[in-house]
Amino acid sequence: MAVRQTRSKMLLEFIKISFSLSSIHGFPHLAAKKRHIVEMVIWVVLVGAAVYGAVVLSSTTLKRYTENPTVISMERDRFSWNTSFPAATICPSYKINEDLLDLYVDSSTEKNKSLLREFLVTLSEATYTNFETVVEYNGITEENYLDILLDLQFEFKPAVSNSGGNDKLYTLEKIVSEMGICYSFNSKLAIYNSPDYWDEDRWDLVEGNETFYVNPLDGEVFANVMNMSTGFDIYIHGPYEVADIASKKINSPNGNFLQMSLSGLTIFSSDNIRALSMKQRKCRFHDESDLKHSPAYSYVLCRMECRAALAKRLCGCVPHFYRKKEGDKICNVPGLHCLAKHKEKLILLKGDCFCLPNCNEVNYIVEDMDTRAWFLGSNLQWGLKEYPKMRLRRDIIFGFSDLLVYIGGMAGLFLGCSVLSFIEIIYFFTLRLYWFVVKYGKETREKF
Repeated sequence: MAVRQTRSKMLLEFIKISFSLSSIHGFPHLAAKKRHIVEMVIWVVLVGAAVYGAVVLSSTTLKRYTENPTVISMERDRFSWNTSFPAATICPSYKINEDLLDLYVDSSTEKNKSLLREFLVTLSEATYTNFETVVEYNGITEENYLDILLDLQFEFKPAVSNSGGNDKLYTLEKIVSEMGICYSFNSKLAIYNSPDYWDEDRWDLVEGNETFYVNPLDGEVFANVMNMSTGFDIYIHGPYEVADIASKKINSPNGNFLQMSLSGLTIFSSDNIRALSMKQRKCRFHDESDLKHSPAYSYVLCRMECRAALAKRLCGCVPHFYRKKEGDKICNVPGLHCLAKHKEKLILLKGDCFCLPNCNEVNYIVEDMDTRAWFLGSNLQWGLKEYPKMRLRRDIIFGFSDLLVYIGGMAGLFLGCSVLSFIEIIYFFTLRLYWFVVKYGKETREKF
């Protein structure tokens, strides 16, 4: 009991000394001796109100910094910036090379060759929209589904050109998507879904993966994909994005010429936006991936990973068109049929995914579209109808320096504090407290 009283007395004495020497306005009055009780109560109320006001307004300022420190502004100097040419993902309607399929079926030891053939055809066309159409067959292990489909893929070698003048950028990258084997144009992220990239077991970000930009001074620029010999679905997206099963598509039958004119709106982030946390800026850059299946990040790639995780929870397996990861079981035919029962939930992903948008993105809208019969095979042409007259810029409007200024202003207004006042508090409750305890303990021992 005596020890407790001694400690309480020591603490009270230390607080009195700290308050009496403090440079914070009002605190010395709380420790002043021979004050009337009414005066003491008044000072306690005044100092308490000042501390409360400073804390409340400072916490409001801190909340603004942590939750809403950015602003999106509009820029209109369209001749001073370049615009990303619309990226595209093209998925051929023909998925399998008939000659290679015949050769594979004929050389197989499977007795029911028609069943094998039908299985491979339905498997090549399988997506979240039609998993129920895959015929029952267990002669091929599910781990080999993708490899066989890549070996038997339709020979898709169209001529690619445009009016931009830099041919080295105008190639199609073969990718594995939720729509099967597709081909991507002008995408920085396509390579991370490339079968070759997967086979090399790479997880690095590819340097020098440039995309195609245009400027109003370039005039009209169009991309052309000719002599495809197949119908196709095309998905238009930005260069830092990919297409998934929920993306909007445009279908063109075989033997048609599809022309599209687009308009776009760019949202980009300034360099200093990276200083904020992802929670503060509410977006991710493509090199800030936390995904398990891709070293690069995009909103759609995140949604695809959520869709694969949901498929695993619902049916215990993931479809064959995702990158293989340790612990993932590839769906066999019963597994695909199980996924078909949850088709809508898997495609829409309502409430099952929390993905941040891209910090840099371009959204395109089809303004004009024309399709006509074409005797020279299936052709495709797309480009910008007119160059954007504005773009949106994400920037910091309330940074860390602003936070310090605001909180310092509140502390100065209510309590007359400065930086030295806070250093003084640290000093009192570290070095001064230590030596006070040592001295107090020594004096107490000498008394007894």
